[in-house]
Amino acid sequence: MYWIVFILLMLTEATGQHPADFIHGPNFNLDCKLCHTTKTWKVDPQQILFDHNTTGFRLLGAHRQVECLSCHNSLVFSHIGHNCIDCHQDVHQGRLGVDCERCHSPDSWENRFEVFEIHQNTRFPLYGIHAVIDCQSCHDREDRQDFKLKSVECQQCHIQDFLKTINPSHQKAGFSLQCENCHLVNAASWKQAIYEHSETFPLVGGHSNLECVDCHNDRYQGVSVECYACHQDQYESTTNPNHMLFGFPTNCQECHSPQMWERSDFDHLSASGFALVGVHARSEEVKCIDCHVNNQLRGLPRDCYGCHQNDYNRALNPNHVTGNFPQDCLICHNQEAWSPSDFDHNRTAFPLTGAHQTAACEDCHTDGQYSGIATDCYSCHQNDFNQTTDPDHQQSNFSHDCTNCHSTTSWTPATFDHAQTNFPLTGAHQNVQCIDCHASGYENTPTSCVSCHQQDYDATTDPNHQAANFPFTCEDCHSTTAWQPANWDHDAQYFPIYSGSHQGAWDTCSDCHVNSADYSQFECITCHEHERTTMDAKHSEVTNYVYESRACYDCHPQGKEAGD
Repeated sequence: MYWIVFILLMLTEATGQHPADFIHGPNFNLDCKLCHTTKTWKVDPQQILFDHNTTGFRLLGAHRQVECLSCHNSLVFSHIGHNCIDCHQDVHQGRLGVDCERCHSPDSWENRFEVFEIHQNTRFPLYGIHAVIDCQSCHDREDRQDFKLKSVECQQCHIQDFLKTINPSHQKAGFSLQCENCHLVNAASWKQAIYEHSETFPLVGGHSNLECVDCHNDRYQGVSVECYACHQDQYESTTNPNHMLFGFPTNCQECHSPQMWERSDFDHLSASGFALVGVHARSEEVKCIDCHVNNQLRGLPRDCYGCHQNDYNRALNPNHVTGNFPQDCLICHNQEAWSPSDFDHNRTAFPLTGAHQTAACEDCHTDGQYSGIATDCYSCHQNDFNQTTDPDHQQSNFSHDCTNCHSTTSWTPATFDHAQTNFPLTGAHQNVQCIDCHASGYENTPTSCVSCHQQDYDATTDPNHQAANFPFTCEDCHSTTAWQPANWDHDAQYFPIYSGSHQGAWDTCSDCHVNSADYSQFECITCHEHERTTMDAKHSEVTNYVYESRACYDCHPQGKEAGD
């Protein structure tokens, strides 16, 4: 076969003519190499060199991808027309004309844009959801010979939607088949109704979120617009207050609003003369039946005690009954809450300050007594006074005027100002216990240091205060900050032993003060062991020279040699 094709190609190439029985017809005068190659006889539409535009029929869209045989099934290329119906079966059987490109294009058999444009000039322009649904959704005839509809009314296509709808039931309601009265053709959904309910019963508040069947459970015509018609069950089942027992009117809007059934706006003040404020107005805390016991509406007391007698009798802190409290509750309480009370203790002879503000009433008002109560501290704090041991208030015969030392903030620490006495507390004295100084009481306590520090004085050995006969004026050498170190200035007052040549040359006071019984005596010669003959010769020209320690000090008060 290959050789036959090859020979034909050679003959054609040589003569430029085809035999009468040539497969493409005797008048085919194109070069075979435009479509065929020597590698394969099969034609690849993507590889052919033949320009189809020269035939008068441009290959566009899907035509560029199909096999040649799809259209040229006889292979005699001149035996085919240029019209769509020459290749494509007219399923419409000529009823829609032969201009297929009105609805179709080479790019897509279903050309929505052109179809949409055509449809806009029909009796039923396409809007909303209609513009994107498939044609057969409305034009569902199997023969597809005619796209004309008998009617463009909604029910033509939507009668089943009309019949199946139950919320609301279109049939029971006797709704019109004019669907556009409630629905929009450009809406995205059938459920987006535009029925104007306000023309019959405005849907506001809680009604705006209800389903139609909640009110229209069996019919849509002749439905009462009175609240009671739908809310009879709520009216009869309400117990707080009991509407039926009280004989409440069935005109619900007098107390309720469409927003919600509870939290009615009943004007209690106008109806009863008793305004509901504070906790009385909070229905979640106070129910109608809390005051209207046994559903009694009339003849109820208006004063607090009339309803709160049990609260009055049960109160223990303070005990209202024992304390003979007045029954005008508003003196101490308000309508926000029974407790805490807002009784102003400052109106009494004893304003509450400090810790008294948080004390329980019965802590002071024992036995329920609220009149004739003493206002002095000792009356309530006698036990505290008697039990205190540091200092012992009883033994020390302290005054019963507790405010001299204490405040209402706290019993301890005391606020006694020791600076008001003859002995202000400074230094370490500020941190010692009272009993350390006032071991024998608090009256006539001496203020001299030695009266408390005699043992410290006696026990000191360096220097030995007793042996040296030191004075008892401890403050000469010591301070209240600490007993040691002493602050006596030996260098400035007497002789430099902490500076100069004597610094570090001694160990204890007794090195110089050999007579421990008298520290006014001192010895220089003990350390400075000079030969008397030499010293006498050296001081021969010194007037009144004497070889003794006192004489040394008189000439050398700073411990320096002459000329230094």
